[in-house]
Amino acid sequence: MVRLSLAAGAAVLLVGCGAVHPLTSSTSPAPSSGSVVPWLPLAADLMPLPVPSPQAVPVPAGTPACTLAELEAAVIGSNGATGHILTTFAFATRGAHACQLDGTPTITLLDAAGRTLAFKNRDPYFPNEVTGPALVDPGATPGPYEGPKYGQAGLTIDWISQPESCPGEAGVKVAKVKIAIAGAGTLMIAIPDEPAGYRCQGVGVGALADPPIEDDSPPEPPAPDPSIAAPSKVKAGDQLRFVVTLTNPTMLPIDLRAHCPNYEEELFFSIQAGSPPLGGKHFYRLNCEAAGILNPGKPMAFAMVLQVPADAARGIYTLVFNIGISNAMTKFATQATVAII
Repeated sequence: MVRLSLAAGAAVLLVGCGAVHPLTSSTSPAPSSGSVVPWLPLAADLMPLPVPSPQAVPVPAGTPACTLAELEAAVIGSNGATGHILTTFAFATRGAHACQLDGTPTITLLDAAGRTLAFKNRDPYFPNEVTGPALVDPGATPGPYEGPKYGQAGLTIDWISQPESCPGEAGVKVAKVKIAIAGAGTLMIAIPDEPAGYRCQGVGVGALADPPIEDDSPPEPPAPDPSIAAPSKVKAGDQLRFVVTLTNPTMLPIDLRAHCPNYEEELFFSIQAGSPPLGGKHFYRLNCEAAGILNPGKPMAFAMVLQVPADAARGIYTLVFNIGISNAMTKFATQATVAII
């Protein structure tokens, strides 16, 4: 799975940004030796990182449907979200073998006296991440607030708990729930004391489903650690040519071609006071094809070029270099001794 990480208080989002002073590849400095990766004005790759879809627990072929006699269920949690009360149930089987549940049950809400409350079934407020069939393994139901585990089917229902959603209607207390499961039968389950519900919005009913399988694919490798070596001064209107050295912070090689970082290079007159970057923002993609593999313990130097505007005010500036994957900067380096003369 590919994930993003944001440095606390320092993440720099790239969306909608570009170089104000575009440069051509002809300005790339020729390396003095083969150890410096040449600079290219490559556009930043701002494509969002893919997020894998949740995966359902596989149900082996031939797994029988659960019967009412072997099912047991319990309320395992209740919480509120934007005026909704969500109640979650978990199902286990007392039988000797696994069984399966499938589909969306029919829900009937009742009060403490056993009277049916007129809540129409509707789609759930939070749709299921995955849908059935759901595998139910032998074992006890989880305790309160433990959450369903693999091999335990879950079900969440919800109702409105705010009177302004149903003007003129009185709230009712829900004490019991009938859960009618196709092919199995109907279970009656008492629920704990919860805020009153308002019938005009009905009751949301999710599907019977196992918790989704967590993705265990390797995460996106971290961005390399940067450091800057830049001249102490540059003339207004000239190109500031400097070198960034990247170090692999992991114990494994990073293929920069497969996970090419973006970077931002900026000059700030007074970064502590929140001054804007000089000449707009400058975002590029690293010259990854030329760089190849960044091995642990073997830093790699990259030539960098930053165009200084001709009308830049003279003074001491902070040079900032940020690097990260996709649209987030996660590693930072600064040099506060660049004078524009």
